[in-house]
Amino acid sequence: MSRVRLAIAVAGAAVLLLAVAVTGDLAETASTPQPTGSLEPSARCELAPGARANATINLQDRAFGPAVTVDAEDAVAFVSLDDTSHTVTEGVSGHAADNACARQRLPPHGSTAVTFHLPGDYRFTCTIHASMHTTVHVR
Repeated sequence: MSRVRLAIAVAGAAVLLLAVAVTGDLAETASTPQPTGSLEPSARCELAPGARANATINLQDRAFGPAVTVDAEDAVAFVSLDDTSHTVTEGVSGHAADNACARQRLPPHGSTAVTFHLPGDYRFTCTIHASMHTTVHVR
């Protein structure tokens, strides 16, 4: 009978250690917000055409300008310098991300702004020209 109790105690300790390890991982993940499709899009970022921009990304010659870094609650202006339409779309390779927080068609020489609410890296593409991409780093 003492071997049975020992086996139960060892199994219980193993379950307890596993529970602590899993809980610790979940707590660490929860404390660092990441842009993800599981959140409401507006919780991560949203179109804000009238917002005062803290950074600008130009779209020119079928290319987005280089990546920018801003703080949470800052806005980034996307300004087309081209004679053709583009989109400012959260996603990659010409495809919108699941539950994208920003999708805006820009006419030639059009502009829009996006306000970012949560820290993380936000990738943008043009759904018309799949080779166009850039990243907004939000701290």
